[in-house]
Amino acid sequence: MTDRPDETPSSPLPPASLRNIGSALALGLAGGATFFWLSLPLPWMLGAMAATSVAAISGMSLAMSKHLRHLMIAVIGVLLGSAFTPELAGQIALWTASLTILAVFLVLLAVLVPWCLRHAGYDRATAFFSALPAGLTEMTAIGSDNGGNPQTIALTHTVRVLIVAFVIPFLMVVLAGYERPTAAGRTMIDVSGADLSVLAACCVIGLWLGLKFKFPAGALAGPLILSALVHVTGLTSSSPPDFLISIAQVVLGTSVGARFAGLTFAKTGKTILLAAIATVGMLILSGIGAMLLGPLIGVDPLALLLALAPGGVTEMSLIALALDQDIAFVTTHHVVRIALIVMIGPAVFVAMERLRTRSALTTETRE
Repeated sequence: MTDRPDETPSSPLPPASLRNIGSALALGLAGGATFFWLSLPLPWMLGAMAATSVAAISGMSLAMSKHLRHLMIAVIGVLLGSAFTPELAGQIALWTASLTILAVFLVLLAVLVPWCLRHAGYDRATAFFSALPAGLTEMTAIGSDNGGNPQTIALTHTVRVLIVAFVIPFLMVVLAGYERPTAAGRTMIDVSGADLSVLAACCVIGLWLGLKFKFPAGALAGPLILSALVHVTGLTSSSPPDFLISIAQVVLGTSVGARFAGLTFAKTGKTILLAAIATVGMLILSGIGAMLLGPLIGVDPLALLLALAPGGVTEMSLIALALDQDIAFVTTHHVVRIALIVMIGPAVFVAMERLRTRSALTTETRE
């Protein structure tokens, strides 16, 4: 077996020209509107993902502006921060058991998934950093720095986010009879000028801080932290209007789909298949853990599933919002997950490589 199972393109995304970005956004909006018309869950994000993914894989030149994506992630961060109310502050200490379960779950994934990917032909670095469910950007950069294949890692995480984002909402439709809320949402009229100013400051300043100081998932974490602070302290109780959240979801869904531009199944089919199998396996483990352990620690199994599922933090938090689950609980667990992986993952990999090297040298010396 080769170390790199697919000959993925050295530059999987086309240049982000205005034409390509415009085409992607138009497709994403059309897909979102179609899903909304069909009354499907999370229509604006999932519809945009579906339309742009199909178009990109079919050969259409699509791209997304990194700056626009960061701005829309920041908007979602402000929304998620609004879930941290003063009444919630005392409950966070009660999440110790679920956070412990999350840590154990990550250790399990860090052992099982790389082992499977190694047997499928990945080199050690690519297998390890493809398996850790953290941010695509962080894992691709860290994995590349440690000798992994950045294209394979990036594609694996893109497939993971896409599959999880689709599977969980539609499972809720089938298993739990979920129906999309039809009530009118917040409009600009519902948010005062003072509240809008506070939310905008959280968005802009938080985005700058998150990217400047390279927080894990910084574009989301910075605005989320500031928004949580102003909501916990009672400075505001407002959240961004729904139309802005819908726009943000279209941009986020479009950005995921546009990552498939320049890729073909002929060259990347094996990577996509392995990523899909690994993702489904992680989802099954998440589901089993949530069903067995949720009742034992007094947590709704669905909320625990959303907290453990290996999806993107932004996507999983939006799913929690759509399913009327505890957004603060789910978001906190995913932010902690990404922080743990980004801070500890590389050190664990380096330590494992050193142990392997020492073991090999010891064996050679004995022989």
